[in-house]
Amino acid sequence: MLHKMLYCSVFLIVLGGLDSVQAHPSDQSKGDPSHDNSQPHLPMDYDFHDSSRAYPAPLPAGDGHFWWKGNLHTHTLWSDGDQFPEVVAKWYVEHGYHFLAISDHNIIQEGEKWVNPKKSYYTNRPGIQNAGGMAVYERYQKQFDKQWIETRLTSNNVLEIRLKPLNEFRHLFEIPGRFMLVQSEELTSAGIHLNATNIKELSPFQEGKTPEQTISLNIDAIYEQRKRTGRPMVPHLNHPNFPTSIQHALTAEDFMAVENLAFFEVYNGHPDAYNFGGPDRISLERMWDIILTKRLAELNLGILFGLAVDDAHQYGNYWPEDHIAIAPGRGWIVYRSRYLTPESLIHAMEAGEFYASTGVTLQHLKTSNGGIELEIKPEENTKYTIEFIGTRRGYDPSSEPILDAEGNPRAELTKRYSDDIGQVLATAQGTRARYEFQGDEIYVRARITSSNLHPNPYIPNERQKAWIQPVVPPAP
Repeated sequence: MLHKMLYCSVFLIVLGGLDSVQAHPSDQSKGDPSHDNSQPHLPMDYDFHDSSRAYPAPLPAGDGHFWWKGNLHTHTLWSDGDQFPEVVAKWYVEHGYHFLAISDHNIIQEGEKWVNPKKSYYTNRPGIQNAGGMAVYERYQKQFDKQWIETRLTSNNVLEIRLKPLNEFRHLFEIPGRFMLVQSEELTSAGIHLNATNIKELSPFQEGKTPEQTISLNIDAIYEQRKRTGRPMVPHLNHPNFPTSIQHALTAEDFMAVENLAFFEVYNGHPDAYNFGGPDRISLERMWDIILTKRLAELNLGILFGLAVDDAHQYGNYWPEDHIAIAPGRGWIVYRSRYLTPESLIHAMEAGEFYASTGVTLQHLKTSNGGIELEIKPEENTKYTIEFIGTRRGYDPSSEPILDAEGNPRAELTKRYSDDIGQVLATAQGTRARYEFQGDEIYVRARITSSNLHPNPYIPNERQKAWIQPVVPPAP
């Protein structure tokens, strides 16, 4: 079938048929000491475990690779979530995920910890009655054997339940090539949160004098732990538009110059994340384009990759109908690799071999020196809009502050930048598209928007989306 050319200011090819997927030039299995490259990779049979049939098989991604779906930001009763970690892990297994990072605040799931279910974090909050409490414990009892659940009575005759550490409950769920749990932590202060994925030791939060310095200090601490322990781990910046009672939401200027920052959440499922902007806030995608342009064209820094996450805290059905819960199943990433291991996850993330999604699934994604091509796994009666977004060389680099009513700059808001930054370079309708680099782009990324509404939205009328990671075209 002949390729159909969409004529616009750049070459965008809507493909009628794609060639077989080739290995990405940044395939991390090459030269990786954790892989044996002396022999060709043998096909894996992921049905060797009897119970593996209850777990979703990964989608093939060509050349012996697979697409692995997972969430990097989740909470349990180990901090401010409202459920036991086993119940949380079970939810993700049953909903088709391949990996889950449980990232509780300023703690990793190890050691001994007991909780009083009547006083769980979301019980009896103002305006919300019985949000958790004994209902949480009753659900735990229904899903897990009484011999598994450990209880005790305090000297005051108060019931407490022991929280299982990760190394104790992970065996209930993990199956090679089907599902894995990843130890993580959310480093938390009053105004800045960062996740550390696959962390080995607790990393205490470090306060700096400015947001930029604070973010840098904590990222450096995580990479220092990685170097010292030899364990692959990555930090990422959480929900920049999230306001607190102590500090305003972050601006693009607060973290665009953080040297070792490589990942941030372009989508977070918390109702207060303001992913698409809000009162006095630009969208996180607009922030992403500003930061990418400045880092790559002016600051001589690396790419900032975008993640989609749940940030799930609430797993029950005990909320009022008008309450949007901080629920699971809203955002995730899908990485491409031969293997489902923490090491492969980290390698793929660092190579940009993943996409972020809130419901759109890809079955083909390839970047090369010539461009980006992708194919969506279509759903019935669904339309897709594919947009390629980037900034061209020669853009207007100027900016100006947002002023208050008295004409004073508002330092808590991102400055206003030129529309040259983050332009839509080309658009296509359908399930397949290719963008050919023209030689003047600083970077190119893609956004896919589905006609389907999100079944579990963080805001009303939210459409399902996917974000393809930015690519820097070769120098002309």
